Amino acid sequence: MRLIFMAGKGGVGKSVCSAATGIWSSQQGKETLVFSMDPAHSLSDIFDIEIGSKPDKIGEHLYAYEPDLNEESKNFFKRYKNMITALFGLFEAEVKPEDFASMPGISELIFMDKLNDIYVEKKYDLVVIDSAPTAMVLPLLQLPSITTGFVSRILGMRNKWIGLLNMLEAGFGDAILGEIRGMRIKSETMRNAIIDPKTSAITVVTIPEKAAVMESQRLIEIVESHGVLVGSIVINHVMRECDCQFCMRKVTSQISYIDDLKNKYANKRIAILDDFGAEVKGDSLQRVAQDLYGSGQLTI
Repeated sequence: MRLIFMAGKGGVGKSVCSAATGIWSSQQGKETLVFSMDPAHSLSDIFDIEIGSKPDKIGEHLYAYEPDLNEESKNFFKRYKNMITALFGLFEAEVKPEDFASMPGISELIFMDKLNDIYVEKKYDLVVIDSAPTAMVLPLLQLPSITTGFVSRILGMRNKWIGLLNMLEAGFGDAILGEIRGMRIKSETMRNAIIDPKTSAITVVTIPEKAAVMESQRLIEIVESHGVLVGSIVINHVMRECDCQFCMRKVTSQISYIDDLKNKYANKRIAILDDFGAEVKGDSLQRVAQDLYGSGQLTI
């Protein structure tokens, strides 16, 4: 199984690129899942089809999945109920399953948990991850190592605390220990998958404007400092030549940013996507797939 993360600033076209990648991969005969990790799901709108909270088959060899965060947070709470209860109990705080999804950092943890389930199942040849905006991608990449460190420390304290917790409630300490071990295995599995270039790659999607280009450069720098391969960059919404003054100024500005990215990242594949001048969804995704992969700009 291979994992491709589409990452970048919000509004640059990650979901369109994710959907187009899924379409192209499925047309090559690969069992492909497009998996949304963005709490503000948009795959349903882009595919122009209703996608449920379980992997739905939407085409030949093609599946799509938009997890319901509220539903999954309740499942996650049940799966790790004893550990969560004990952790919040240390601060004399009570957390309810229905409020769990809104807590900072929980969505990343839940999505990692679901991605692990998909990865371990090995049902698909390729999983395209429609990532959340940059600010949420970085914690997601850091999460496996942070979680592993946390649960390792807890396990190191088990002799001191587990017996005491069992005294408070029969089997409570042992249940916590089992949940912590399970989380550590999942965290280590995903960390190893993410840092393995044979398994995972990140495609950064951007647009040729200052804010987006600068954020993309920061994203690449930080991601690669974690040992994760950024294999390619998609520069989206590139305008074609035009005789009007507005378009000429716009094209000139875009060319400077495109050239900067090409010079700085000469060791990466860089794909150019034209500005279609209209919303891209449904059947028009085939054109994006052709521009990205059929033309040879990118490979899967």
